[in-house]
Amino acid sequence: MLNKADQKSDYFFNQLAFGVSIFALAAVASSTAQAQEVSNQMTWLDTIIVSANRTPTEASKVASSVTVIDRDELDKSRLTYIKDYLNRVPGINISNNGPPGSTTSLRMRGAGGQYVLVRIDGIDVSDPSNTQTQASLSNMLAGDVERVEILRGSQSALYGSSAIAGVIDITTRKATENGVHHTLSVEGGSYGTLGAKYGFSGATETTKANISVERRHTDGFSSADKSNGNREKDGYDNLTISATASTQLPNSIRLFSAMRYSHNKGNYDGFGFAGPQDEPAGSPRNRSTGDDIGGRVGADFDLLDGQLKNTISFQAYKTDRYYRETSKSDYHGDRQKLEYLGTYKINDMFSLSSGMDYGREGTKTSAFGSKLKKSTRNAGVFSQLSVEPFDGLTLTGAIRYDHHSVFNGHATYRLTSAWEIAEKTKLRATYATGFRSPSLFELYSSFGNVNLKPEKSRSFDVGIDQRLFDDRLLLSATWFLLNTDDLIQYSFITSTYAQAPGTTRRHGIELAGNFDATDWLSLNASYTRTSAKMENGTHLSYVPRDKVTLGATITPGEKTALNVTGNWVSGSFGNNSSFVMAELPEYFLLDATLTHKITDNLDFSLKGHNLLNQKYQTIWGYGTARASVYASLTLHY
Repeated sequence: MLNKADQKSDYFFNQLAFGVSIFALAAVASSTAQAQEVSNQMTWLDTIIVSANRTPTEASKVASSVTVIDRDELDKSRLTYIKDYLNRVPGINISNNGPPGSTTSLRMRGAGGQYVLVRIDGIDVSDPSNTQTQASLSNMLAGDVERVEILRGSQSALYGSSAIAGVIDITTRKATENGVHHTLSVEGGSYGTLGAKYGFSGATETTKANISVERRHTDGFSSADKSNGNREKDGYDNLTISATASTQLPNSIRLFSAMRYSHNKGNYDGFGFAGPQDEPAGSPRNRSTGDDIGGRVGADFDLLDGQLKNTISFQAYKTDRYYRETSKSDYHGDRQKLEYLGTYKINDMFSLSSGMDYGREGTKTSAFGSKLKKSTRNAGVFSQLSVEPFDGLTLTGAIRYDHHSVFNGHATYRLTSAWEIAEKTKLRATYATGFRSPSLFELYSSFGNVNLKPEKSRSFDVGIDQRLFDDRLLLSATWFLLNTDDLIQYSFITSTYAQAPGTTRRHGIELAGNFDATDWLSLNASYTRTSAKMENGTHLSYVPRDKVTLGATITPGEKTALNVTGNWVSGSFGNNSSFVMAELPEYFLLDATLTHKITDNLDFSLKGHNLLNQKYQTIWGYGTARASVYASLTLHY
């Protein structure tokens, strides 16, 4: 008779073996195919990272842990939502309250979404009217995305209070070729899913413009888990429009702009005494409607013969959310921010980056029988010195001072070191401090507490990157630590938000590897182990202890590619229907995407999600999709 631990281990390895078998079969099947003329070699040395230092930096000189999702990976995976790509990244876990459109929770190194800054084309898309100020990943479609940089570790010294755990920097598609180009895509599949996308790009030698329109509908499935007797489908609709434009003027002046709009509506289930459940028979359906719109305009210009590069910009973001059930709740949030960033290359050894920003964010809500209308302002200034004392070693030191209209002044700093001790070996380390101001909801809502003070954090990580076999194999290992004092959480005893006593500790390891095994086979794998507990030993909710991601991309020819990914998650705790902290069952998910270029202008893709048809939950009581398939056609002209 197997004990519980052995049974869990057998479950994992059985599912893992099945997934690995599919990888192996696909590799064998493609081994007879003609190899591509050009090898898909890794380009780690050539990769430029922008988010780590807020200025383009060679990856070899970056000390922070960074993952880049580029156009090639986006095209081969064809995932619908940005959150689906993030869920494959080391150190990140995504959990959902049901089908597409339902509340999505992000955890990065054990810290929630309120500790992660999310930007799209430089626009801060966090919602000031949310319980905690954070981005709503549930409504972010990926159809217009060109690149995603995921920067892990505290970045408050460069970005301010919302970047304690890291930064997710998303860039949408830009026109890259002169002339006018169009893209049209249609998709259909399981759960009554229909989608369509149109993209336009136009460019001359000096001016570029890009527009994307994406529409998506799904009948969905019950938010409250079907296995608990819930049968009503909770559907979802999304319309997303984005646009970018830039023009190059004389004297090294470039003007740029970006805009993004999203409209969404859907159904959701309420929470009863037995946990999430369908609405009572005969009662109106719970429904939500939301609108998000943001924009950014600015200019890049050079001074001092190009040694001083400058960017000045203004951005605005507004979100409206409406919930209708037995009662109605309305949430409105808005933000405006003016920013300046300058980078001065002093000489080959020293460079200095400095910036300042001034922003306002506000909320107007009507919920839970009370109304709230509040706003705050924050002014920040920062500077970072980068030093390269000798070839292969890059040191940076950054300091930032913020003045908050409620909490006055706070200083944060960051120190980093990236050292290529050998031609193919890089050691890296960072230490940083951070703070998070309480949200407007945490301070002033009917559940708020005006006596709250900002959370303070200390973050440290150390790692090594190793390249082998002519740069075809890249290995990475990172140990991280994130300690937070005065953690803000909801107290069921006082029915208000309160500071948790002591220090909340998060620490763990991230292991990752990418291997271009042959011209036609690329493999990747990652493992994250995280411990996230409060001072009293209580687990932080929905932070998996262990997470494994395995992937393979097979390109038997220039026209066909197969991408297969498996995710195993274990050791995630959350409050069950009895409000008892309990561990969710582990699970293994297998996804695959097949793409084929029918002609030079037309391609076909077939996606499969949860191919093992696993029954699982990422949050207690909420349903997840079973085995599902989606097909699409894309025309370029």
